[in-house]
Amino acid sequence: MMNELVKGEIKLINKIRIFAAGTALVTALAVGGVPALAATGQDTAIAISAVEPNIDYAIEGISQPWGLASAPDGSMVIVGSESNQISKWQNGKLTAITSQTTAGYLDGATSSSSFDHPTYSIVNSKGAIYVSDTDNHVIRKIVNDKVYTAAGNGKEGHKDGQFGDGQFGDVQFNAPTGLAVDGDDNIYVADSLNNVIRKITPDGVTSTFAGVVSEAGGYKDGSAAEAIFNEPMGLVFDEKGGLYVADSGNHLIRYIHNGKVTTVAGKATAVDTLTGYMAGGYTNGLSSTARFNRPRGLAYADGVLLIADSLNNRIRALQANGKVITIAGNSAPGNKLGVPAEAQFNQPSSLLFTAGKLYISDTLNNSVKVLDIIPKSLQPVVTKEDLIVGTELLPASKDTQVWLDGKLLKFSAAQKPYQSGDKTYLPVRELFQAWGADVKWNTAAREVHVAKGDWKLVLKANAKRTVVLEKGTVYVDVSYLEDAASFVIAHDEEYNAVIIYSGS
Repeated sequence: MMNELVKGEIKLINKIRIFAAGTALVTALAVGGVPALAATGQDTAIAISAVEPNIDYAIEGISQPWGLASAPDGSMVIVGSESNQISKWQNGKLTAITSQTTAGYLDGATSSSSFDHPTYSIVNSKGAIYVSDTDNHVIRKIVNDKVYTAAGNGKEGHKDGQFGDGQFGDVQFNAPTGLAVDGDDNIYVADSLNNVIRKITPDGVTSTFAGVVSEAGGYKDGSAAEAIFNEPMGLVFDEKGGLYVADSGNHLIRYIHNGKVTTVAGKATAVDTLTGYMAGGYTNGLSSTARFNRPRGLAYADGVLLIADSLNNRIRALQANGKVITIAGNSAPGNKLGVPAEAQFNQPSSLLFTAGKLYISDTLNNSVKVLDIIPKSLQPVVTKEDLIVGTELLPASKDTQVWLDGKLLKFSAAQKPYQSGDKTYLPVRELFQAWGADVKWNTAAREVHVAKGDWKLVLKANAKRTVVLEKGTVYVDVSYLEDAASFVIAHDEEYNAVIIYSGS
């Protein structure tokens, strides 16, 4: 279980240090679809091999990178929160846009201006760079080697007045973070500790776009004027003009469209009276039951919302079919490159998708990483740890509980799973019929034929007892089933549970 942030710690966002409880991590090859294979009862199986894209470094040596933004000239703007610098990366070369590294608040030339732990950035159609200068509580603008204050006066708050909004220095923010820009060059700001989304027009007029201003925050869907957020952060638009919001303190993904706010991913839970937050968690599957832990950065491409699930140290995706998957990372913080199922991050905070590449600001690893992806054909990462953590297991009993693709299976009294020594056996017919497969008994060969579409499996009782025939029922050893069927299977002894992911 991850530790939670205390209320208002976003003010010291650069000093956050959250660590996962130490657990042994078991990884498995990601399964992208139903495998096509055949296996006999002779302890042999045809393995599935697939070439996975690797996670690699794009940029190293940036002091706590946060915001990543694409500019019209093809460059990428990067915010170094700890270094208080804004940089530009193009053609493999990193150059500083602003020079000063000491925290401060000074407009003027980029060589002398200063920031105080900035976080996110966005670039408008004219190439102007906007930066959420978080600890200065202002939005800055960089144009022609000059830094300006676009909105805010350097004092935290939400200044009273007509509708609480105004122009330039008449307005106030409280730890602004995520930024987005629409087709008319309006800038949208996640005013995190005011718990609202603000809008800044090209003329500099700021208004509250969605949410109710409050110090405590909360959770409520409905009209934009009545909705309630809890420390919103990442923002991104879709092709419909809808705005996705990483509602970080609620561990939810919200969506603002046509004046209404809805929850599109994540499961709302009771608020902890001590911390003021809902409980973070980790579950994939249907968007309504998925769980996140401090989602921050967002990116959108081809109908898919990509999510930096920061305290889960994973990159997640909300697909067009309404399902949430993990596409990279593991729960334990670390710094490991390679295949997505084995990669490790440490509080990823921002995402940028461009030209087939997903860039990830791996904040506490002081680097930006990159992964080639096709949004409409994402391959989910499924590990044994994922299965255990992401399944709400029942209390342990003498009967083994079996979960298949997120559903608890019910077995007849005559065909129940059973244990023999250190092996757990599952009834083949009831298991695979629950999966939707066709199961047939070949009397002459005394073997079971299982088929689902192009997927085929043959199981035959053998002397090694990986497959056994007991009182007219064929059972398969869970350990053997994992190899023979190319399923990912976790066995939780504490809960007497077997959790199966088929890949379908």
